Amino acid sequence: MARPGSGPNSPRGWPTTGAWPVADLRVPARPVAGVEYVVGDITTADGAATIADQLRVRLGESLHGLVHCAGVGRFGPFLPMARAEWEMVVRTNLIGTMSIVAALGPMLDSDGRVVLFSSGTAFKGPGGAAAYAASKAGVIGFARSLAEELGSRRITVNVVAPGLVMTPLSADLRDAEASNIASRAIKRAATTADFVEPVRFLLSAGASFVTGQTIVVDGGSIRH
Repeated sequence: MARPGSGPNSPRGWPTTGAWPVADLRVPARPVAGVEYVVGDITTADGAATIADQLRVRLGESLHGLVHCAGVGRFGPFLPMARAEWEMVVRTNLIGTMSIVAALGPMLDSDGRVVLFSSGTAFKGPGGAAAYAASKAGVIGFARSLAEELGSRRITVNVVAPGLVMTPLSADLRDAEASNIASRAIKRAATTADFVEPVRFLLSAGASFVTGQTIVVDGGSIRH
């Protein structure tokens, strides 16, 4: 989530001074410098409203950029997977995305920016990732329709779709890392830093005519 930028030459939505407001389920054990945390559960209506209320205290009613990347993963064959497991994936990744946009959308400025996160899994459809792929494909469909709805206010809505990135979320997929690297045009491991500049672009004035799009950031494993 981003507030309007500071200084005459600062792109709106990409602040250069002050703390970044970041919503999370809890304040991390090692808070990041320059970040101001607000706490809430995006999977519930009350939790999303709580986040919105905290942000209004800090930002007023004006929000230029919303970046939403919260997610969970549960992997394995779908049919034997407990219903509670795959429901939790869809509730967090898809319903959570819709919930936070519904809560914060009224605060968005005209000419604002929304950046959501999907996954290359939605395009590849690998076995053992049915619930995850479904939830992330839903984010893309949601973003495309939302882009049409918000276009009259010149608000852009776009999606970043990462490939496999080795983080705590994807620890169960470490055995797939080598084959993923081999499938890429740029044959190296992905890092979280690879997504900073694509998001920065989508928040910038230079992306004012880019909306309803999904940018796959995976080193060229998916080429479309």
